[in-house]
Amino acid sequence: MMNIFSLIKNPKQTKYLFLIIILLLIEFRFIKIKKLPILHSDHWIVMNAYNPPCLSLINSLNYLKDWKIVVISINNKIDKKWKELNYSNKLVYISLKEQMRLGYQISKYLTIKSYSRKNIGYLYAIQHGAKEIFETDEDIVISDLNSFNFNLSNNKIYFAIRNDSRMINPYIHFWERNIWPRGFRLSDIGHQHNNKFYTLNGNNLLLTPLIYQGLINGVPDTDSIFQKTKSSFEVNFSLNNPFIYFPGNFVPINSKNTKYLYGIFPFLALFSTLSENLSDILRGYILQYFAWRQNGCVIFHSSKNSRLRNNISKNSIFIEEKNLFYNLDKYLYIINTNINLNSNSKMQDIDRLYSIIENLINFGFLGTKDLKMYKAYLDDLSNIGYIYSSIFENKINYDYKGYINSYTEFNSYVPNKPFEFLEKNKKNIKIFFHKNSLKQYKNILLIINYNLKGFEYINNYILTLYENNFPNFVFITPSETTNRRNTILCKESYRGYFSYICLEKVFLKYPNYTGYLYTNDDDFIKIWELDNLNFNIPWLYQFNNINKKWFHYRKCIRIHSIINRNPDWKANLTTFLGYYNIPVTIADFYYLPNYIVPRFCKILKELYKSRIFLECAVPTTLGIILSKEYQIIHFSGLWGKNRNNVIEYLHKKYNQITIHPIKFSKIKYRNSVNLYNYFIKANEF
Repeated sequence: MMNIFSLIKNPKQTKYLFLIIILLLIEFRFIKIKKLPILHSDHWIVMNAYNPPCLSLINSLNYLKDWKIVVISINNKIDKKWKELNYSNKLVYISLKEQMRLGYQISKYLTIKSYSRKNIGYLYAIQHGAKEIFETDEDIVISDLNSFNFNLSNNKIYFAIRNDSRMINPYIHFWERNIWPRGFRLSDIGHQHNNKFYTLNGNNLLLTPLIYQGLINGVPDTDSIFQKTKSSFEVNFSLNNPFIYFPGNFVPINSKNTKYLYGIFPFLALFSTLSENLSDILRGYILQYFAWRQNGCVIFHSSKNSRLRNNISKNSIFIEEKNLFYNLDKYLYIINTNINLNSNSKMQDIDRLYSIIENLINFGFLGTKDLKMYKAYLDDLSNIGYIYSSIFENKINYDYKGYINSYTEFNSYVPNKPFEFLEKNKKNIKIFFHKNSLKQYKNILLIINYNLKGFEYINNYILTLYENNFPNFVFITPSETTNRRNTILCKESYRGYFSYICLEKVFLKYPNYTGYLYTNDDDFIKIWELDNLNFNIPWLYQFNNINKKWFHYRKCIRIHSIINRNPDWKANLTTFLGYYNIPVTIADFYYLPNYIVPRFCKILKELYKSRIFLECAVPTTLGIILSKEYQIIHFSGLWGKNRNNVIEYLHKKYNQITIHPIKFSKIKYRNSVNLYNYFIKANEF
């Protein structure tokens, strides 16, 4: 190479100097562009890139803390905008060319624009320290850090099992009962789900959580059949407690808002010969099977993250998913039973995985390329230093007692059937499957409490709502004297703060009923749904732990000293919750069978002496009394702008037994409820 200093001394050759400088600058710029930032973390987010980075993702870089993001390109046209984020110290964007330079064997089995290119993201994250991988898509708005840092410690969780089917719809638990996830078995849609739930402290769970499936609001992951029956829809799941399900009960899981722990990494690879949706769902079933084999589990939890996408599926998506609709039972049979394997086989899990894939290929569900791809993925895992010590052979135990230390049993309310949506003249006709209940609850006493004075004139209206089903009823009123039958004067019913103390007066006067259903004058009860409930056990609303920021906290905090003076109460409450705390719930509606009422009233009298607020007193008392079984119900609060259109709100919250508050003192609300009841009786809306 020519000496640069000689060029400087020789003016005739200066032009060569400029040429060399230009080439060096070009090379330096090229190196700067192609060199990926080197980031290490125990926590990685993996996603594909179909479009330029969205604003919500860019904003999320400011609050992700220890989490790093690896984004896998499937489209060269968007490289420039993504690479601008490569120097944020949070994100690594890997173009198609750079993916090939990483040296992973799996690259030669992945086609351009394939969703399975995300497999490279898993490998990159693991190579750079990942102990946890969070998977999402670019149309997900990340706004909830709990999705990343969810912790079971001292957290109440629900344990679910379904005996009449091996398939569970997780959306039911979060109070969206007319939808189902992608990958749910069609034969189970519309059937009454006999789910049984057990509640326990997360510290008492003997399983190891390996997969955390967060829900997606807005447009959750649903199949094309569901989407084709809707002109539009938007979902907001309730913030219910997380739940897991027993091994042997399959649940559809997806890659939209999901965290995986280290032990499950070998089973993350997406199949390259399937469409995005099929690969995602089939991989989910394989993941949970191998989670069970490690004494692991999948946890579903609520999330504030949402999805922005045109929710109406295309015909092409329906055609892609048709294979899943017709063959899901065969998929699960192959995964769970390992066809052609001796049931006593001592095969290691990786060999078992190969056998499952081979059987799926033999049945035409996968292509031969998928087995080669998976072997390359596992070879790459070994080459980057993944340690397989966490994977072991384990006999799956289908007895729930083998997975928990303690439990409390409760039933989940489920409507008879979901809505059916049809289109007629471009307008939605929504058919109710609820029947107009003619059942009379002659052995149940309906107790209607008046929170304010001067409402007696609406007694007749309230009776028209319920008297056909509840011929036996009693009104509790704070001040009025009246000649009306079945009325009890109880000053504590005023404003409802301590109305629980009035129950004793009712019980002393009417002691022989099978059960006592308590409600308020501003609750609307959907009578036709009560047939689904168990009258042999108590009902109560979903409860939470007391919070210091709560407005009524000072009215409840004295309860600690009362509980501490009664060791048996504290022990029972700790058993009920799984740990010691004060539960809080809406106490405007609950049901008590006769055998509970005397002790219920006795404990409440002690709490009333310290003027404990009803929303602490009622759930705490039930927790002290109950040993195991009870029934969770949900209500909806009619607040703010929802009051402008009561009928629409009642329809939207069809799966709630009660709506509160509906002020029957106002004629517009009485008319709205009358019209809503008419629609129910007419069986359409």
